[in-house]
Amino acid sequence: MKLSIKNSRVASINYWIENLVIAAIYFLVSALVLKLPQSQLGSPVWPPAGLAVGALLARGRSRWWGIFLGATLNSFINSKVPFHFAVFAGLTPAIGALVSMSLVVYFNKTNDFLGYVKHFVVFVLAVTFSGTLVQAVLGTLIVFWAGLIPWDIFGDVVWGWWVGDAIGVLLFTPLIYAWCNKQPKIDSHKQSFNKLESKELILCLLTITVIFYLILIKSQPIEYFLLPPLLWSAFRFGAKITTLITTVVAMTAAVSTAYKLGIFYKVSQESNSLIFLQLFMGVMVVTTIAVLALVAENDRASEKLLEQVILKDKAYTQLDQVNKNLEDIIDERTKELKEANQEINSLNQQLTLENYRMSSELAVTRKLQEMILPRPKELNSIKELDIVGFMEPADEVGGDYYDVLQRDGRIKIGIGDVTGHGLESGVIMIMLQTAIRTLLINGESNPVKFLSTINQTIYENLQRMNCDKSLSLILMDYHDSNLYISGQHESVIVVRANGEIEIIDTDALGFPIGLTDEITEFVFELEIHLDLGDLVLLYTDGIPEAENKNKQYYGLDRLIQLISESREKPIESIREIVISDVREFIGSNKVHDDITFVVMKRKI
Repeated sequence: MKLSIKNSRVASINYWIENLVIAAIYFLVSALVLKLPQSQLGSPVWPPAGLAVGALLARGRSRWWGIFLGATLNSFINSKVPFHFAVFAGLTPAIGALVSMSLVVYFNKTNDFLGYVKHFVVFVLAVTFSGTLVQAVLGTLIVFWAGLIPWDIFGDVVWGWWVGDAIGVLLFTPLIYAWCNKQPKIDSHKQSFNKLESKELILCLLTITVIFYLILIKSQPIEYFLLPPLLWSAFRFGAKITTLITTVVAMTAAVSTAYKLGIFYKVSQESNSLIFLQLFMGVMVVTTIAVLALVAENDRASEKLLEQVILKDKAYTQLDQVNKNLEDIIDERTKELKEANQEINSLNQQLTLENYRMSSELAVTRKLQEMILPRPKELNSIKELDIVGFMEPADEVGGDYYDVLQRDGRIKIGIGDVTGHGLESGVIMIMLQTAIRTLLINGESNPVKFLSTINQTIYENLQRMNCDKSLSLILMDYHDSNLYISGQHESVIVVRANGEIEIIDTDALGFPIGLTDEITEFVFELEIHLDLGDLVLLYTDGIPEAENKNKQYYGLDRLIQLISESREKPIESIREIVISDVREFIGSNKVHDDITFVVMKRKI
C-alpha cells in the first residue's frame, strides 16, 4: 500500500512538472519567434502550434493545460494584451490541439502516426482541416473582439493564421513525437550508427549545407534540390534524425526570409506573398515524413518476414532431427511431424500474403509516379496545340519521362528515357521532372543553359548515388507557330497537313544527360515552323524496339506510316490507334521496355 501511494505521488509530481515544462517551452518558443523581424506579410510558420499537438500526442491529452498556460503567458507578456483577452487567447491553441489530437487518435486507433503511411495521411488531413482551422477562426474572432483588426480583413487574417499554424503542426509535431514519445517504439533499430552510417550522415548534412549556401548566399533557385538528401535521411537514419534535419531545413528557410536573405525572400517580395516559402516547407515535410513512414512500415514487414524465415528454418531443423531418430521413435514422432508440416504450410501461406502486400506497395509507388504526369485538364488548357501523351512502364516503376508545361505564353514539351527501368530509373525520372519544373518556374529560358543546368544537377546526384545510369532528353519550346528543339533523343516525326513527312535527327542537338559534368558546347537549338494541322510525334525507344513472339521489332517505319494515315483524325483517336497497334503487335510477348509517346497538332 505504501509503495502504491509513493508511486502515485511520484506520478503526480511528474505530471505537474511536465505541464510546467510544456508551458515554459511554449512561452519561450513564442517569444523567440516574435523577436524575429516581422514583415508586412506576417510569419510563414507558427512553431508553438506544432509543439502543442506534439505534446498531446507524445505525452497524453492531460497536458492540454500546459499549452493553455504557455499560450496565456505569451499573449499577456509577449503580446501585452489585457489579461482577460490573454485567457481567451490561451484557450484557442489548447482547443485546436485537442481537436487535432482527438481526430488523429480516433481514426488511427493509436497516437503513433509515424509508423504507417495511412496513419500519416490521416494525421495530415486531421491537423490541416480541423484543429488548425478551428484555432485560426477562434483566434481571429478574439483579435477582432479586442478591436485589433477591422472586419474587412477578417478572412485574410484567418487564412494567414491557418496556413502558419498548419505548417507549424506539420513541421514540429513529428519532431516532438519522435523525440518525446512516452512509450518509444520509434527507431528501435537505430540505437547507434556504424562508421559508414556516420559518414553518410555527415555527407548528407554537408550536402544540405552546400545547397543552402547556394540558395541563401548565391540566391540560386535550387530549393527543391534539398529533397533528395532529406529522403536519403528518411531511408537511412530513422525518425529522430530525419525529423530534426527536416525541421532545421524548413526553419532555416523561414528565418533567412525573415532576415531578407535568399531566394525565398526574393520571391516573396516579387509576389507580395509567403506562399512560395510555405509551399516549400509543406512539400519538404509531407514528402519526407511520408517516406519515413513507408520505410518504418517496410522495416516492420522485413522483421516479420525474417522471424517467419527463422521459424521455418527451425521447423526444418526439428524435422531433420526427427528423421535421424525415426527408426526408434517413429510412433511417437508421427504426430509431431504432422504438426510441423502444418506449421510449414501456414508459414508458406503467410509468405505468399506478404509478397502480395509488397507488390501492392510497389504499385502504390508507380501510382505516385503517374500522379506527377500532365493531367488532361492541363493539356486541354493549351489554346495553340492539341496535345495528348501516354506512358506505360515495363516494371512497377518506369524510367521514361514526359511533361508539358505552360508559362508566360510559352509551351515547353519534354520527353526522355533513363537507361534501364525499375525503381532506380524511376527516382532519376522524378529528379529530372523536379529540376525542369524548378528551372521553368524561376524563369530560365536559354535552352543551352537550361539543359546544361539539368545535366550538372543529374550528374552530381548520380555520382553521389554511385550510379552509372544516364538519360536521353529533348526539350521543345513552342510559341508564335514555331517549335524550338534542343537536346538528344529519338528522332522527331513531323507530319504536315498535306501528308509530307519530315524526320528530324536530334543527335547533333545535344548530349546524353548525366555522362559528364559539362555539356554546354554540345547543346544546339533547331527551329521549325508549324502550319495549321501539322502534327508532331515524340516517342521513346520502347515503341520501335517492341518485340513480338517471333522476335520481330515494331520498327520506326510502321510507326511513321500509322501516324501518317491517321493524321486527319482527332488527336485522342490517334493516341488510341497507336496504343492499340503496338499492343496488338506485341501480343502475348513480354514488354521489355517502357512505352511512352506524345502527339501534338497545331490547331490555331
